[in-house]
Amino acid sequence: MFRRIGFHSEEMALALFLWLCSLPLVAFIVMPLFGRTVAAIVALALFFMAMAICWGICTWKIAKVVSSTNSLDERR
Repeated sequence: MFRRIGFHSEEMALALFLWLCSLPLVAFIVMPLFGRTVAAIVALALFFMAMAICWGICTWKIAKVVSSTNSLDERR
């Protein structure tokens, strides 16, 4: 569905999957040492970091496609 409009969601799915896989590590390492509140903060920080990296990758890919499209238009 998203490919029809030129949007690829593989990067977002990968980022969410990696974040979900990191949650047990947060639970087993951070929670016993620092408590539930710090573990929740670390989990949220990891989530936002994953989303920021995903956003950067997607923006770079979109800019690359747009610049190649613009260069093709200028050649005509």
